[in-house]
Amino acid sequence: MPLIAIATMNKKNIFAVLHRWIGLTAGAIVFILGLTGCILAFADEIKALTYRHKVEVEIGKHPLPYSQLFAIAQDYWGAEKQVSALELSNDPANAWHFRAFKENVKRGLWYWEEKEYYESVYIDPYSGKIIDHENAEFEFFRIILYLHWSLLLHTEIGQPIVGTATVLYVLLLLTGLYLWWPKNKKARRKRLSFLWKPGTGRKRKNYDLHNILGFYMLSIGLIIALTGILWAFPSLGKNVVAFLNPEETEIKTLTKASTVIDSTYKFQPYDRILADLKNNYPEAQGFAFYFPKNQKASHTTAVVRFKKAYQAVIRVYNDQTGNLIQTDAFEQKPRGEKFREIIYDLHVGSILGLPGKILAFSASLISASLPLTGFLIWYNRKRKRKKRSSALQSS
Repeated sequence: MPLIAIATMNKKNIFAVLHRWIGLTAGAIVFILGLTGCILAFADEIKALTYRHKVEVEIGKHPLPYSQLFAIAQDYWGAEKQVSALELSNDPANAWHFRAFKENVKRGLWYWEEKEYYESVYIDPYSGKIIDHENAEFEFFRIILYLHWSLLLHTEIGQPIVGTATVLYVLLLLTGLYLWWPKNKKARRKRLSFLWKPGTGRKRKNYDLHNILGFYMLSIGLIIALTGILWAFPSLGKNVVAFLNPEETEIKTLTKASTVIDSTYKFQPYDRILADLKNNYPEAQGFAFYFPKNQKASHTTAVVRFKKAYQAVIRVYNDQTGNLIQTDAFEQKPRGEKFREIIYDLHVGSILGLPGKILAFSASLISASLPLTGFLIWYNRKRKRKKRSSALQSS
């Protein structure tokens, strides 16, 4: 639209033009983010049902030692692929989930090119039997995650696109609120509910779905969008964390040199580390271990997640002999680091438990519908203007 034409418009018309063209520009990406956000909000619950065959095991008398289960996973992959991580639930009826992955030094276009390999094995901790093996790069929920994260593009390419679309989505919500805002209380009552009388046309229903649902999910949608923007633009996220921290910008992990250990003792520290963790954190829901990449690595990391409304994380660092190097407790962190920890829980609603997830799911579903209902409003108006123009020309 020419700038001269925009300059002659009043404020509401300018906002209407911005709202329309931003929606047409970013609508497809907002639709994808909304649908994938619905799935991610309940990813853990869906996995518990669909992955039951490879996650649940029959409880035996005693599980095998951690070191032995680690060796089983490593032997399965051989020397070419190193065990990188373990996701371990405190539920004795759950399998042990080992991962092996390696970053790809070459930059590609797609997310699949970020790693040379990324695989998983599920092991019965009582028998040592491998229940299931998968190429995790093609696992359904990981594809959904990266579709949401970077549109299945390499992170450096796709994330700025997603971030820009999310910024535009925030502008859509704000301009939409301005356009919707009624002039008085009487008009407000009409705009806050669906007043569909018998014979109400599809166009009117579509218009109300776009405006009324958009208004009710506005606050939740803004929280989801703003937390997503902090991920999409890491430098912005770091600046927010630094601003919230009263003094230091971030907690620095200690890098104490690890003792190089004998190969016959290589796996035994993990038994000791797990025993200490279970003793120190009996209420933990589970642990995520990230293993040293070589014998000279400074420490092993364990992430402990608690059964709370949100998953407060404690990071425990050990050297390769099992000695504790450092513990980073959530409660001891400055404000900025605490905020960094709960961004994900804010984004998916889990900070409020199940009610929060339901809110996030609903807001994501409505967000996905807004580009569709908005497009129909624009298309119907365009077709109406075209018909009117044709009628004037023929008369």
